[in-house]
Amino acid sequence: MVVQSTAIVQIDYHEPAKLIETFNMPTWFSRHSLLLQSSALLVLIVVVIFVTQYPTYQKDRELEQVDINRNLELMQLMTAGYVQQLTRDADVIAASPVLQMYIRDLSAEGLLSLEQAFLNLAGLRPSYDQLRYIDRSGVEQVRVNNYNGEPQLVTQGLQLKIHRDYVKAGLAGEAGSVFVSRFDLNVENGRIQVPFVPTVRVVASVHVDGEQGGMVVLNAKANELLQHLRTALPDGTDLVVLDDAGGWIAGGGVADWAFADDSASRFSASYPALWQQVRGAQQGQFELEDECYNYRWHRYSDPRVESPELLLAQRTAGEPCSAVGMDSVKKAGVRLISGLLVTYPLLLLWRRANTRKWQMQRVLAENYHQLQVVTQMSGHGLLMVDQQCRVQWINPEGERLLGWTEAELIGRDLHQTCHVTPDGHSLHDGPCPTLHTLATGEDSRADKDRMVGRNGRIVHLSMSVRAFGDPENRGAILAIADVSRHVETERNLTQLARTDALTGVLNRGAWLSVVSSWVDNDNAALYVIVLDLDHFKRVNDTFGHGAGDTVLKTFVKTVSHLLRRDDVFGRLGGEEFALAVRHLTKEQVLVLAERIRVAVGDMLCTLDDGQEITITTSCGVAQYSGEESLKQLLEKADKALYLAKHAGRNQVQFYQPITDNGSE
Repeated sequence: MVVQSTAIVQIDYHEPAKLIETFNMPTWFSRHSLLLQSSALLVLIVVVIFVTQYPTYQKDRELEQVDINRNLELMQLMTAGYVQQLTRDADVIAASPVLQMYIRDLSAEGLLSLEQAFLNLAGLRPSYDQLRYIDRSGVEQVRVNNYNGEPQLVTQGLQLKIHRDYVKAGLAGEAGSVFVSRFDLNVENGRIQVPFVPTVRVVASVHVDGEQGGMVVLNAKANELLQHLRTALPDGTDLVVLDDAGGWIAGGGVADWAFADDSASRFSASYPALWQQVRGAQQGQFELEDECYNYRWHRYSDPRVESPELLLAQRTAGEPCSAVGMDSVKKAGVRLISGLLVTYPLLLLWRRANTRKWQMQRVLAENYHQLQVVTQMSGHGLLMVDQQCRVQWINPEGERLLGWTEAELIGRDLHQTCHVTPDGHSLHDGPCPTLHTLATGEDSRADKDRMVGRNGRIVHLSMSVRAFGDPENRGAILAIADVSRHVETERNLTQLARTDALTGVLNRGAWLSVVSSWVDNDNAALYVIVLDLDHFKRVNDTFGHGAGDTVLKTFVKTVSHLLRRDDVFGRLGGEEFALAVRHLTKEQVLVLAERIRVAVGDMLCTLDDGQEITITTSCGVAQYSGEESLKQLLEKADKALYLAKHAGRNQVQFYQPITDNGSE
């Protein structure tokens, strides 16, 4: 070391005798003593290094734990989103009108509609291996298998599943309840399917008119969730997933899924003492075979959904838990030793501290970049808001869903921007989930929510909101997903349940439902006209059923042109139709029926081969008395139709009650 006004002294610490000769007592404590100055500078270096580097050491440890917690939280979010999508699909099918109608009447026509609805949904969800409806006896009534993305309806070999645990759970479930099975291997006819098909089953109980009506069962591909979870982990780490009984789902090598037929392969059986420790803590860290595991237990948090608990873990490959902490200790030790060996001026130390600060900032920037990559790869739109609900950042999927760029949205009030329409109306029926979470710190969830996009279009979304930070500086993370397809599917299913597939008018059930509401309102000015095509069977026998379909569609088109907007026209079945009208006199109704009869008689039906045929119709008209049921009203109209048929067809008859002398 060189000190101003002091000679250079060579010290050999391996030669004690020379050391004593070099430092005699009078010079050791001199103000200009090389030893005193060196010692003071070394002490100063140690203090400076300790003061500046110990926070860095702590920060390194904190950043390591923050990274681990972030990865575990992201896996929880992915798992929750996966289960949420499955339960939402099961709910939509269980509540669909086409399923409810089939359970009520158990008709062949209803079964065909239900099978078609299942095929349509299977086409939209290739990630499902099976979609099934199982009746309350435990028998499969509808089953659609997904082979390489192609849905196939199974009509042979439908099985009795009453002995399966998930079926028992579905039959015991209340209305609106959903049961999510454990992750296991698919079983067909009592045997595990080979090759293995990892499966999770979602069972939605179906109740019709307050009674148990069976269940909807979705078999989802569990491997898709596992592949998605692996994207949340950095290089050098492995995904580990265990069920709540200790069965290996991922990360166990040859033990993965072996619990399906060998309980001894479970983690809980191989390491019972360690399993008790892990099972007793919601999150933590343990070491197994010189590898470090950081874990959290996760269960889908919805009170109406019964779901299994999963252990989600990040395993550091080839490193024990002590090695993770020792890396930071080694780094700190190297910095301390380097500082002790260096005798540069304090300015150099200050510059070194600044350099380290810059390095830390770069590490933070890299970690932030990694977080951005993870959020960009997420299948959900992610947003972060501060305590005032101002947007702090948004990932690309969020930008795509809402149409806003990050630069446009940052700093804006999310509620005022996306939850309030330009005319000032809130899109929420109740309190805003985001504002509720910011105010209370409680998680919020909305399976069906709406937000205003950049172009003013209303976007249908599901939303989960989770708070972070202390109450004085609380923020929130929003996860949003597009549910437009679910809304459209629900709308299509409703339309399919109400409409006659051939003619496009109301089917029998929908027509009866509308007119029943009129009858329940005791509307005395109600008339029903029952129309039947004359000699329709002769058309089918002579020209074929395709010609009959053409006649039915032409008939509907002709009649529809003569009706008012509020008139209710529907097909009761075959060639029989019904028309309900209100706010007309008896004479006006008979004039309308006669106009229909004449228009049908004048219409030409052009067949596919160019032939033109004509047809006539008979009409029976009845007036609602104000006291009878809809069934009795239809019987009156049918009697009038019978009179028209037997009087020579192609005419209108009005129902007259039987008089005392026996005539009508």
